[in-house]
Amino acid sequence: MVNRLTIVSVDAQRRIYLPKELSFNARKAIIIPQGESYILIPIPEKVTEIDVKEPIKELRRRAEEKAKKEAKNANRI
Repeated sequence: MVNRLTIVSVDAQRRIYLPKELSFNARKAIIIPQGESYILIPIPEKVTEIDVKEPIKELRRRAEEKAKKEAKNANRI
């Protein structure tokens, strides 16, 4: 993980090119809008299935809440 600001390129088709030093090892990602910014989360190729009793809507709400808190904390550093 790189602990510094990294500027990436965006081409005319809106593709984002990440530098190799970011070690982004995923073919797909989730993009979460955060105000005027975005959070990019890699999706692992091999997904581990788990048995969860909570509804998906509640899990999604919790995940978004946690991601927002982590993004706010990351902006303070």
